[in-house]
Amino acid sequence: MNERLLKAFGLAARASARKKVYGARAAAKGRKGLARLLRAMAASETVQARRLFNSLRGQIDMSDDYVATIFEQEVPALIAAYSEALEKDGEDEKRSLHLVMSQLRAAEKRIAAFYAKEAGDIRDSRVEKYHVCQFCGYIAAEKVPEKCPVCGAPASGFQEIA
Repeated sequence: MNERLLKAFGLAARASARKKVYGARAAAKGRKGLARLLRAMAASETVQARRLFNSLRGQIDMSDDYVATIFEQEVPALIAAYSEALEKDGEDEKRSLHLVMSQLRAAEKRIAAFYAKEAGDIRDSRVEKYHVCQFCGYIAAEKVPEKCPVCGAPASGFQEIA
């Protein structure tokens, strides 16, 4: 059951994200009706994903191994995916995509730095709040930087996570 719920959650979350992208594309092409429908579909799939997530909360393995799984498997997999995309991206017309992938990889490497592998836990559990750059995903601990060290976004572009 758990694997099926996880798969359904992943599919719903991905479908919602794709509909948002397609909706923006439809709007840019002047297809207002299609854009509205795609935004509604994205909202529906977001609700579906949230319901699946709520169903999963009691079923996800909450042993201490979950921290290692996040930092030793998931974070490196994202860094590797961004690195692979950067290696394959050498064409001039994809410079903006190259910049995006570079920034996302840098943000994910910052996330990796919060983990102390030798302890199998985060480096500092005393941090009371984090601030996430809403442009690239960089995480700052405790205080907001004047500008994002990855993408240069202003302090106002950070969201506080307490």
